[in-house]
Amino acid sequence: MDKVLLKSVIDATDAGSFVYLSAAEGGPLLTHTPPLIEKNDEVTQGDKVACRALPAAKDYLAANQGEAKSAGNYTILTNVELPAAKKRGNTSGSGAPTKYPFADLPVGGVFFSGNSEHNKGDAVKALGSTVSAQNDKYAVQKMENGQPVFKTITRAVRDKATHKAVIGADGKKVTETVQLPVKEYSRKFTIRPVAKGYQSGSWTAPEDGALVGRTV
Repeated sequence: MDKVLLKSVIDATDAGSFVYLSAAEGGPLLTHTPPLIEKNDEVTQGDKVACRALPAAKDYLAANQGEAKSAGNYTILTNVELPAAKKRGNTSGSGAPTKYPFADLPVGGVFFSGNSEHNKGDAVKALGSTVSAQNDKYAVQKMENGQPVFKTITRAVRDKATHKAVIGADGKKVTETVQLPVKEYSRKFTIRPVAKGYQSGSWTAPEDGALVGRTV
């Protein structure tokens, strides 16, 4: 039973709204005895149907609340879409992976981190390296016919001390061609900046910050 998903339906119902669920998502909640949600087949979004929580849903969560907690102070959200990707500069920063609920995120789940939580007031930069580290944690070298797969790329040469691009005598960036391993991910995360007031489903961003989501 996806208790995080059920909690999101309950929250939406309490707010006078509903969430759209696919048959795979809503099936276990509908067939539970007693049913935990109800659906409105006349209100759809693609292959998903509008659903609301029934009173039995809160009773179920109350009886199983020990299994529904998220890591730290972060609530896992479902049916919340990440904003469109935007080009940005350096996203290096620090972060404590154990503080964030990466291990508990389902595919399509996200969590929000506000700018006010970070010393420099930029959640995207602060969490950028954390997201990269989590992706590496769940990555393995791709193999074909028993041999590792590599890709050839051309990239800027960076100074080892400053990490800035090295500029040649001609005023252009110095580049190098290297082979990098192709990775396969059992889990993949991405991060997007989000502005205060951004709405998706029944959720509204309380301040500027970042949404981190699991895509694989």
